Amino acid sequence: MGKTSGAKQATVVVAALALGWLAIEIAFKPFLDTFRSSIDKSDPSKDPDDFDTADKATTSKEDCRFETSEIQASLLMSTPLFTDSWSSCNTANCDGRIKIQLIAGITYVAIQAVPMIQLGDLVGLPVAGDVLFPGLSTDEPLPMVDAAILKLFFQLKVKEVLELELVGRQLVVITGHSTGGAVAALTALWLLSQTSLPPFRVFCITFGSPLLGNQSLSTSISRSRLAHNFCHVVSIHDLVPRSSNEQFWPFGTYLFCSDNGGVCLDNADSVLRMFQMLNAMGTPNIEEHQRYGHYVFTLSHMFLKSRSFLGGNIPDNSYQAGVALAVEALGFSNDDTSGVLVKECIETTTRIVRAPILRSAELANDLASVLPARLEIQWYKDRCDASEEQLGYYDFFKRYSLKRDYKVNMSRKRLAQFWDKVVKMVETNELPFDFHLGKKWVYASQFYQLLTEPLDIANFYKNRDIKSGGHYLDQGNRPKRYEVIDQWQKGVAKPDKCERSIYTSTTQDTCFWAKLEEVKECLDEVIRESSDAQKRSLLWKKILLFESYANTLVKTKEVSVDVLAKNSSYSVWVGNLREFKFKMGYGNEIEMVVDESDAMET
Repeated sequence: MGKTSGAKQATVVVAALALGWLAIEIAFKPFLDTFRSSIDKSDPSKDPDDFDTADKATTSKEDCRFETSEIQASLLMSTPLFTDSWSSCNTANCDGRIKIQLIAGITYVAIQAVPMIQLGDLVGLPVAGDVLFPGLSTDEPLPMVDAAILKLFFQLKVKEVLELELVGRQLVVITGHSTGGAVAALTALWLLSQTSLPPFRVFCITFGSPLLGNQSLSTSISRSRLAHNFCHVVSIHDLVPRSSNEQFWPFGTYLFCSDNGGVCLDNADSVLRMFQMLNAMGTPNIEEHQRYGHYVFTLSHMFLKSRSFLGGNIPDNSYQAGVALAVEALGFSNDDTSGVLVKECIETTTRIVRAPILRSAELANDLASVLPARLEIQWYKDRCDASEEQLGYYDFFKRYSLKRDYKVNMSRKRLAQFWDKVVKMVETNELPFDFHLGKKWVYASQFYQLLTEPLDIANFYKNRDIKSGGHYLDQGNRPKRYEVIDQWQKGVAKPDKCERSIYTSTTQDTCFWAKLEEVKECLDEVIRESSDAQKRSLLWKKILLFESYANTLVKTKEVSVDVLAKNSSYSVWVGNLREFKFKMGYGNEIEMVVDESDAMET
């Protein structure tokens, strides 16, 4: 018994360290500061939804010290959030309307359950532009939700009710039972996916809720870092939360409960495995759909109770002991076939969750290894900026004649290989869903693109076949890694712009040189008069648009000094344009807005 007690105590500590969930922060806010000061905090684990089986060897259960799913469930259920949420749901169901009440400083919004005739039909959920869900990630196939639930969301006028009732609130829990839970999840998603986040914190708790949407919706929620705001309580005997439609996909944390306890799973693939396993061996009971009050009030006291390990032999490994406790918490015996299947599901979940996180840590080491290549390019740019030839690094590299240019080209290729690998790992779900939102990778990818893409543009135009190659910005010519990084940057909050006093170290528009190369050819064609009048008019319009755009960048000092160097491609183009305008009688309408002494300060 001593070994089990020690394992459980250690597991409790690790569970407390790992729990970054909003539920704990809301429920235990009065004493969290004291609690946190007594332990060493760590960042909450990510919850990616995919797993590369090739990494099983490096992420085996022997490498994992603790299994905390059972303790997490008990700890969550010990908070007043779940008892108060269920009480609110019960009241809303009895009254047949949305119930909003304030309990201990927390606003509970309970949405009543409505009997539905037809569930299971998916409908697209617009997530871009002036729509209900503008903040969801859109780089996946269209997110879809159950058509009946979306219709119910509008029929109940949830949006209109909350816009009036939640003014001035600080902590809000959206909750619901059955179909009311699905509408509650959709409501919380609406609040969390706005371009400007609500002034209050939002958490969603559902009881016996049917699945809401497809895999794309689940992926979008995870990549938008919203999954931790959802907790779904599900009885292992309740058939309603399990969908036979393979198009439906879970998201958020699932708390599976039985009379013996509960287990938390926060990986969508593992939740589906659990549903499939329960469908195959369970005995669904329609009465279970109404027993969530019993589970909530029973499980809320379990964390305070010490229970014995029911198996014959106590595992020596603390991780295996945690798995065994989790199996028993769901009401299965570790020796039965059903218990073995549950154990395998929990162990697989651990590997699934840990593998992308470990890869992310390894990738951070790889990022450090390519730092010399990035510094090589930075030094190259600095030397070019100080050159007596008064050319920037774009024009120097486009010539590509010196030995140092060769070394820089090798560094450019090395960085390209690294970032191509990163992009591929993200696309194949080998990394956490919110990997690209981490500050380390936001800054690293942005700095890489600002510094290196001008060299890729220079390399493109140096080796381009003019007749068949097209331009850098034409479809398929720009490396995919830059397009992906552009998408990443869109999901990052931009700081307020302030007026610059000096020019930037790197031009903020990474495609500036590509745009310049296009208008250079436009100007040459206009000067040669080799096109008909209509085409020349279109070319001239394009030239003037770029002229205005470039002038704005220069005035706001969002270009680097290499753009404004005396003999740079941009300076030469400005001179040619001025000369052509003067010749054609347009006057000297273009100015080089640059103070040489100021420019050299950077």
